[in-house]
Amino acid sequence: MFLACLSWFCTSLLVFVSGGKLPEAEVKITVLHKPFLCHRKSKYGDILLVHHEGYLQNGTKFHSSYSQGDKQPVWFTLGIKEVIKGWDKGLQGMCAGEKRRLVVPPALAYGKEGKG
Repeated sequence: MFLACLSWFCTSLLVFVSGGKLPEAEVKITVLHKPFLCHRKSKYGDILLVHHEGYLQNGTKFHSSYSQGDKQPVWFTLGIKEVIKGWDKGLQGMCAGEKRRLVVPPALAYGKEGKG
């Protein structure tokens, strides 16, 4: 009887643990500048043009559209996975001319190993 109850408890615990869903990682957004007037906010499907700088948690810059490559801003369509998930989430609802700082967790960027 004890073995049967223990078996049932372990099976129930396994189902409970494996059936749970971890919360999705969140992008931390800080608005650095917002225009006085905002006629329209960005939404999925919009084509955006952005300058960007990428920093690691230790403060090391790993990329900048201002100083690397052709030094031009990047064009992409919001929400169709042309960029990392953190950008697709963090750039929604922006006004033209707005500046934001996004803190993107590895799960919404290039992963723990930095491979994407």
